[in-house]
Amino acid sequence: MSRNKTTLSELRVGLLAVATLVILIVFILSVTGDISLFRDTKTLRTRFNAAEGLKEGDEVRLAGKRIGKVESVAFGEIPRSPSDKPIVVQMSVDGKDVGDRIRSDSRAVLAQQGFLGDRVIDITPGTVNGEPVPDGAEIDSADNAGLAQVFQGANDILVVFNTVGKQVQELIDNLNRGEGTLGRLLRDDAIYVNLNRTVLESQQLLKRIQEGNGTVARFLNDPTLYNDLRGATTQLQQIAADLRAGKGTAGKLLTDDQVYEQTRQTIARANSAIEKLDRLTGDIEAGRGTIGKLIKDEKLHDDLQATVASVRTISQSLERGEGTAGRFLKDDRLYNSANEVSSELVKLLYDFRQNPKKYLSVRVSIF
Repeated sequence: MSRNKTTLSELRVGLLAVATLVILIVFILSVTGDISLFRDTKTLRTRFNAAEGLKEGDEVRLAGKRIGKVESVAFGEIPRSPSDKPIVVQMSVDGKDVGDRIRSDSRAVLAQQGFLGDRVIDITPGTVNGEPVPDGAEIDSADNAGLAQVFQGANDILVVFNTVGKQVQELIDNLNRGEGTLGRLLRDDAIYVNLNRTVLESQQLLKRIQEGNGTVARFLNDPTLYNDLRGATTQLQQIAADLRAGKGTAGKLLTDDQVYEQTRQTIARANSAIEKLDRLTGDIEAGRGTIGKLIKDEKLHDDLQATVASVRTISQSLERGEGTAGRFLKDDRLYNSANEVSSELVKLLYDFRQNPKKYLSVRVSIF
């Protein structure tokens, strides 16, 4: 009798342990989403042209948030047209979490996690223009880039990388053969020697500069030049200060309003004189006035030319000694006679001064 009681107690403990373990397993599976005993689930369907590696248990997401999993991936009826999609996917989603966000204008997109990750179904949220879908409804799908297209893009990228790799290899081969500017720079010893010589000469130049030899070294090391330059800068600053203060001719020209006004008036008078000169030039060009007629009048030009010709004729006659004036200029006898007359007049004047009574005698007689 005691043995039977012990067996029943052990049985009860065992059953309690098993029940506890089952409850714990069910709770864990419920939390992880593998079973939904305590959740409001909703079954939805969609169709794709190809499964693209989709399998049972893959995630179902709504706008990127996990809401359920794929229950089954199977073939549907034989398509009646090329536009029909033969793959039927059944999904189980959390109805409480989804609510009314999956609507008739939602779309199921077959995507993947990463480049080579698992496939997932991502559902786009619906809008107020659509109606909430009931349990067991089918939503439309939108085809995304399949694995073939992804691998085709990757293949294109690999082709590009392969081409670039060949070009890089050719470039390295050219460098190793010493072809091109960079290849010669790497392989030609003469370039290395010239570069080394340039470095040595630069070092010698820097050494000479540091020792104070040469113009550049003196410019850098001689404090006299610095002092002179500083003095010149100080003088320039003083000149600028004097100009701002209005000192000197230039300063007054810059700051004195009276000088500015006089300068402006002078410029105005100069502009007026230039305008008058322009009008005078225009009158001359138009042949108005004496100078204009002198320049433009052909008759005056002809008269002047005739006058010049007459003067030239008279000059030639005088030069030949023709006429009274010509003889006066060319005949020596006339010159001598005039000279003698002048001498006699001098003698007469001298005699008049010595004996004026001889020439000034006044007789007064009455009757």
